[in-house]
Amino acid sequence: MPMIKSLTDRQTDRQTDRQTDRQTDRQTDRQTDRQTDRQTDRQTDRQTDRHFRSIDFLKGSCILFVILTHYAWSDAERLSYLFPFWIDMAVPVFMVISGFVGAKSFHRRGIDTFEKAYKAQTLCDRFVRYTVPLLLALLVEEVVFLRRSSGHSISQIFWIYLVGGQGPGSYYYPCMIQFIFLFPVIFFIVRKHGQRGLLLCGVINVVYELLKTAYGIDGESYRLLVFRYILVIAYGCYLATSEEKKTHMAEMLLSLAGIAYVLVFVYMGRKPIITEYWTGTSFAACLWILPILKKLIQSSRLRFRPLELLGKASYHIYLTQMVYYRMWAALLYEKISSRSLQIVLSLTICLLAGILFYWFETPITKWIVRKIKTIGSK
Repeated sequence: MPMIKSLTDRQTDRQTDRQTDRQTDRQTDRQTDRQTDRQTDRQTDRQTDRHFRSIDFLKGSCILFVILTHYAWSDAERLSYLFPFWIDMAVPVFMVISGFVGAKSFHRRGIDTFEKAYKAQTLCDRFVRYTVPLLLALLVEEVVFLRRSSGHSISQIFWIYLVGGQGPGSYYYPCMIQFIFLFPVIFFIVRKHGQRGLLLCGVINVVYELLKTAYGIDGESYRLLVFRYILVIAYGCYLATSEEKKTHMAEMLLSLAGIAYVLVFVYMGRKPIITEYWTGTSFAACLWILPILKKLIQSSRLRFRPLELLGKASYHIYLTQMVYYRMWAALLYEKISSRSLQIVLSLTICLLAGILFYWFETPITKWIVRKIKTIGSK
């Protein structure tokens, strides 16, 4: 009996050792996998950071252009200061960046079907991120109106929300809400067909312009529709999804075509056939800057923290300048006659107030998004 017991004990010990070894191996494997995942994540973050620091740099630069362009310049000043070649490119650059960042986000999150792209959770998150800041900005406007006059009716407030507000650049919010729903279509076309997909998006953009002219869409409605930016959004997707190819000659011809378009239809005043609205920022006018953006977005040298901060807060600064130019700019101009000082103060007020708005509002939106995710996961 002692011998049987001893044999049983040894067998039990061996089984226990094997189980312990297997458990230890599993734990070691898990730790190794986690370490590998962390290293991969860090590498991915560093690679992404190189791209997105340039993105924030460009967004920071463009938001300065937005504030500047909404100052009271004369048409002659705009042309003499070459606004069509840099200042007026601000929103088209934002659209290229939106296409680029959106494509990178789809790739990172594994969104490879329309079903995933149009999940309610995905659409809702982006809708909230654009809408909550706008509603707060409109609330400030309405409070000021109530102090100055009787304010707006409920129906008026709802209409103001639909058109993105009343200040300069108010079309941006409606365009970005449409972007949420249009972007997956553009993304999958470009991802599947590459350069041909980009060309197809350009053709679609032209067809839209033709239909707009044929059906007599007015300028006010035209400015609220994102379809005029189909090509530039697609170009951002193309930069994010396609392997780099040497197309120097094509890029040079593209830039020359865009420059020629601006010179003929903006500086010489010729009337274009289909891009009669917003001629200086139409898809054709943007052609010259697209190859340059390719270099800038891919650059690892575009780093300047103050501009990167402005880039991160660019949407909030955009909304802030809308409210400022709508509600307070005229009062400032009455009190200060120096144009240089007007410009400096306008920049300072919009930037500082916009950054404060960004710091204040961002936690609110993040909290709302978390709550929606929690509800959606139940």
